[in-house]
Amino acid sequence: MKIKVLEAQLLSRYLCLLQARAMADVLVPPFDIMFLTGIWIETLLYGVNMVVFAAAIFVLARMYRDRKASATFLLLTSVLLFSLSTVYVAVCLRQLLEAFIWGPPGQASLYFSNVRDRLSLTKLALYDLNILIQDMILIWRMWVVYSNRWVVIILPILMELGRVSAAIYALRLGAIPHISVFEPSIYCGAIATWTLDLALNIGVTSCIAYKLWTAGRSLKHIGFTRSKNPYTGIMLTIIESGGIFATATLIMVSLYFSGNYAFDAATDSVVQLATITPLLIVVRVGLGLQHGIPANTMTFEVDSSDLYSSSRSQGLRVNISESQNTFDDGTTAAIELERLESSTTSVRNVKTGGVQ
Repeated sequence: MKIKVLEAQLLSRYLCLLQARAMADVLVPPFDIMFLTGIWIETLLYGVNMVVFAAAIFVLARMYRDRKASATFLLLTSVLLFSLSTVYVAVCLRQLLEAFIWGPPGQASLYFSNVRDRLSLTKLALYDLNILIQDMILIWRMWVVYSNRWVVIILPILMELGRVSAAIYALRLGAIPHISVFEPSIYCGAIATWTLDLALNIGVTSCIAYKLWTAGRSLKHIGFTRSKNPYTGIMLTIIESGGIFATATLIMVSLYFSGNYAFDAATDSVVQLATITPLLIVVRVGLGLQHGIPANTMTFEVDSSDLYSSSRSQGLRVNISESQNTFDDGTTAAIELERLESSTTSVRNVKTGGVQ
């Protein structure tokens, strides 16, 4: 009799376990497929990242050898970004091992559903740190292009501080047990983080592009006769590279807005893109793989009749060319801008007889 009662209890527990597992399979989204696909895409991007990083080190090493002022900063930040992306890939590998190899069979979705796991929180911290470095590099480019004027980067720095504060706030709330990632408090923190990040990237990139565009147009004041802006190549390279990261971030935000849990898996790819985009600018500009004509070879034709109100008409041709075709992703452009502004001022002074 006791044996039959014990068998009945075991059977009841087994049925309860089967029912619980069936309910879990119904309620838990297919996180195993999401994360496996996301990490696979991340691995492909990391392979691209390795190639771009090697090319960037080649360019930056040549800059460092030539004693460029920005070489040390760009070299350190590039190595730091690539190191963070490598650690991120290692954490993802650990997750795959725990979910599919070391964990109970068929429980990978339950494993990935735990967003408060130490590895998940580590990935979020690495993501925020990676974005911070990428944003600071972008702000630094703006500071260089605008001739080291601190006033122009006050607002971007304040926006970045606000983004970091919102990210820390959302991360701390996300670490609290039994709180959904779509909880209103976490939702507000996440939206504030992504909104400030997108506004910063789009705004600063637009300011850099505008400065290069206006500098190219002002060449006409000193007789630059080509119809195409000589800074178009650098300008489009910065816009295109920044657009890659902005598009990926918009996709991730859209998934979060729609309540799709795939946004968490998409973060893996965004981290690699946040590393690739700054390095890609260094490589494309440094190796001359940008649109348009090189900005380091420019020809000016100045008619002296425009400079002197006299009957003499003598053409003055000025060639400005440098032997190397290596730019440090904005620094050389800034130097050329300073030369351009001084040259434009000199021509205007001659036109007005030296009267300011």
